[in-house]
Amino acid sequence: MKKFIFTVLLLSLPFQAFAAMEITEGTAIKGAIFAVKTAKKYSSVEGCKTAAEAKSRVKAFTFNTSSEKCTLYKSIRGERKNSQSVSGKKS
Repeated sequence: MKKFIFTVLLLSLPFQAFAAMEITEGTAIKGAIFAVKTAKKYSSVEGCKTAAEAKSRVKAFTFNTSSEKCTLYKSIRGERKNSQSVSGKKS
């Protein structure tokens, strides 16, 4: 019975702990690109953020509001000002 309860508790825990994201408007990330997402489900800041949180290798994202393009980064070299971008970094 103890093994059963332990197994149920273990399976009920989330499989991946998400790091908090620091969101900044008007900023674009510079770094090594992990992936570029253009599908409809990534065409919002929230969709892009969710994609970034789901991948452990991703350190940051930039969502371009005019092109609705989500870029995920595996490393960060810097940031630049861009009025059409919203970026997030895992903290």
